[in-house]
Amino acid sequence: MKKLIFSLTMIFGLIVMVNGQDLTSKKGFTILPEAGDYVIGFNAVPVVDFFLNVSNIMVNTGQTSQHPGFVTGFNQVLVGKYFLEDQKAIRGKLAINTGSAKTSTFFDDPFDVTANPTATEWAEAEDIAKVGNTNIVLGGGMEFRRGHNRVQGFYGGELLLGFLGNSVKNTWAVEMNTESMTNGYTNGDGSALNGRVIDQKSGMAITFGLRGFAGIEYFFAPKISVAAEFGWGFGMTTNPRGSQTVETWDAATSTASETTSEGNASGSAMGFAVDNGVGQNLLPSAAFTMYFHF
Repeated sequence: MKKLIFSLTMIFGLIVMVNGQDLTSKKGFTILPEAGDYVIGFNAVPVVDFFLNVSNIMVNTGQTSQHPGFVTGFNQVLVGKYFLEDQKAIRGKLAINTGSAKTSTFFDDPFDVTANPTATEWAEAEDIAKVGNTNIVLGGGMEFRRGHNRVQGFYGGELLLGFLGNSVKNTWAVEMNTESMTNGYTNGDGSALNGRVIDQKSGMAITFGLRGFAGIEYFFAPKISVAAEFGWGFGMTTNPRGSQTVETWDAATSTASETTSEGNASGSAMGFAVDNGVGQNLLPSAAFTMYFHF
């Protein structure tokens, strides 16, 4: 925190001394945002650290400085604006993150081993585990501005929605039947056939955020600025029970069956807070952001 405060003080102080309050650059370029400008934001702290470290202010030469990252509180989320008027902008946040992974476990097919006990090689069996995940963030709001010089005050509100879910699906090579159960066959990882998980789903967790914000922004170069922002808002999250499908063996009827059951826990939370809010960081921490307008 001390480092952040020091960084903020230094960057704003140096900027003011060097640039003064001119509204155009020496080449005549407009410095402040205008209607029709698009904006993209990055975390400004690594950038400030870089210049301070290069200047040896923070007692190193910049070799540990990081590249710009996502805006604080919105990891893996694109943050931007569009100016409807010189003093009014639409704010937007978007993340559509999906992924999947497949893991295969190869082993000797136990049915072939039993049928050909003297063989040196047997048919190969494959267990497959597929994992999927989804993380979506949607946000929008309005920003209003005051000020005519390089220092601009801004305020407004935004609405945020988040969706998070994951799943696991297993495909087992060894069929659960009388032979496999009598001979004590196992899955490729050595686990018992009886009671194995076929698929598991978390359900879709939903997060809702409604946030008011206010901050100050300084344009140290044409259409390039740094801004410090705070906010207050309401957050709510819901976590579903999810479900799990398990395959089991019924010795009395010599049959395998699948049973799907819901999870044993679910929950929700809500509350008002200064920035951090409730849930998946949809109400973010106070942010120090660098903006590029184009």
